[in-house]
Amino acid sequence: MVDYSTNTSHTHFNKALFLDRDGVIVNYVPYLSKPEQVKLPSGAGEALRQWQDAGYLLIIITNQAGVGRGYYSLQDVEKVHCYIQQQYSYFGVFFTDIFVCPHRPDDKCFCRKPSPEMLINASNKHHIVLSQSFFIGDAFSDLEAAIRANCKPILVLTGRGLETVKKLAQYPIQIKVFKELFETVKLIN
Repeated sequence: MVDYSTNTSHTHFNKALFLDRDGVIVNYVPYLSKPEQVKLPSGAGEALRQWQDAGYLLIIITNQAGVGRGYYSLQDVEKVHCYIQQQYSYFGVFFTDIFVCPHRPDDKCFCRKPSPEMLINASNKHHIVLSQSFFIGDAFSDLEAAIRANCKPILVLTGRGLETVKKLAQYPIQIKVFKELFETVKLIN
């Protein structure tokens, strides 16, 4: 009998574009909790469609400490995510998955970025080769999670990006920087 759990010859491996939520795929609003607060950045729908058409799975990786702080519920987060998915669907964009850490920073959980845990979980669930994948973020925690997961970090200067770019010298690797999400399509081979 063949044990297919260890036989990877029949497994298809994927590449992904991991995406932070606030400040990257939606305009930055501190503790965004209502669908009516969601605004897509200019050109973002077209850009994500190009990444998707190039064979990348689109996966959102987001810290939502507002849940742990009691500012809003996981149901509120789900409503926001449904609205984001609906808005991007008008561009033919489909998100393969969404990973959420609802914990406060002082909860010391394993999933909160800069931990690579959500990226690793996504990789295992969707057969993703992290070294062939990118993570677009606007914060230190996004870049750090990408580096720890052996994923290619990309910084956009939207959201908290202008603050984050000042800290790039501390990283041992070069991090690609783009003014906005739509410019990242230059990286597609």
